[in-house]
Amino acid sequence: MAQRTAIVNELKRTLRERGITYEQVARHMKLSHASVKRLFASGSFTLERIDAVCEFLGLELTELLDQMKEREAEVTRLTVAQEREIVSDMRLFLMTWLILNRWRVEEIMQAFRFNEREVQQYLIKLDRLKIIELQPGNRARLRVTPNLSWQPSGPMWRFVRQNLIREFFSSDFQEPGAEFRFYGSMMSEATLRQIKRAIQNVLKECAELADRDRSLPMDQRNGAAYVFALRPWQFSGFDELRQKPRK
Repeated sequence: MAQRTAIVNELKRTLRERGITYEQVARHMKLSHASVKRLFASGSFTLERIDAVCEFLGLELTELLDQMKEREAEVTRLTVAQEREIVSDMRLFLMTWLILNRWRVEEIMQAFRFNEREVQQYLIKLDRLKIIELQPGNRARLRVTPNLSWQPSGPMWRFVRQNLIREFFSSDFQEPGAEFRFYGSMMSEATLRQIKRAIQNVLKECAELADRDRSLPMDQRNGAAYVFALRPWQFSGFDELRQKPRK
């Protein structure tokens, strides 16, 4: 069961990366769109149907399994040198951001001031940086996990903190669709670890939900961002009011 679930998840990722919709898969398999959506949602694929999707993708099942093994070894953090090069060029940073979010070439050119030649040049740079594997038709297969963690106090963290996060938190979070909660409490280290695991699970679920929208047209999607953060912390502004520890 676990192996079949992993295979179905790999099929989903491959479809997303190639910009293929469930509707296209349904036509190939001679099924309804709703039936294919249910198949992928439930993971209840027979081997015959897995073979049918692989055939549509031009893949042998063994090639799909090889892809899965490669993904297990995906990079979760860039080097300082990689981060430094990305943040040194705003257009390269933007392209990296878009590719990690699985934008297609035509979507990038539709939304931003890049022509096809410029997009290709930046894709070549990302291939050289080992962030993607550039494939025929300017398709990009990620060689890193989309939700990269950053080098502690590294170039990417400094850039994001000084620019994106500062702007993000300048909002009062009152617009429709926005939500903000801040909660602090005294808790044990064991509880901190449990909450950290809960956040990691929620992040994974959020990424999966966002990925489902990849099949929607651009005019039905809006830019959005979310932040989860947790650390042992006490507000320094209270320091002068705290009781001194007894000796």
